[in-house]
Amino acid sequence: KAGLKVIFQFLLDEDYINKTIREIAKAAGVSLDTVHKTIKGLKELQFLVPLNNYTLQFNNKRALYDRWINEYDTRLKPGLHIGNFRFIDEKQFLNWKKMGFKSIETKWGGEPAGELLTGFLKPEKLTIYTNETRLELIKNYRMIPDPKGYIEIYDRFWNLDEQSKDTVPALLVYTDLINTGNRRNIETAQKVYGKYLQDKF
Repeated sequence: KAGLKVIFQFLLDEDYINKTIREIAKAAGVSLDTVHKTIKGLKELQFLVPLNNYTLQFNNKRALYDRWINEYDTRLKPGLHIGNFRFIDEKQFLNWKKMGFKSIETKWGGEPAGELLTGFLKPEKLTIYTNETRLELIKNYRMIPDPKGYIEIYDRFWNLDEQSKDTVPALLVYTDLINTGNRRNIETAQKVYGKYLQDKF
């Protein structure tokens, strides 16, 4: 699970594959040992190959991302789940774009992020990634826990600042949308890929 965080950091910013173990660990929020083992594993699988004695480079980066997408959904994401919620005032669902997060550590993921990045999707579920506590979420956004609620909230598992102040990185938006298996979400994911990710791979 922790190794998936390291790989996400590498996919977010390719420069990190040649930073120090300590720098990588800090950015990914994992132990030094996790970074060491992850890099070793990526070398063995030939996703990281030496350019010279001091420099690594990606090999078949898209294949690594495809594997990460599957592993994230089954291994990492379930453990990040804080809970499901709904708004106290149901009308707030229609005005989710005007919510305004109180913390820079809170971002839209999934369907709302897909809509914000493409303008192509009307969300049925609201996905949020955050470092705010349950009590802060309830207080700041007037929502209450509901096991069947349409707001799915997950722990934010990366530290790097992104290009967007409102959404999680496009890598994660694409991942969340693709993994739903929903046709409209997959179409939106493809638009996200074409606009934000194509040049990375």
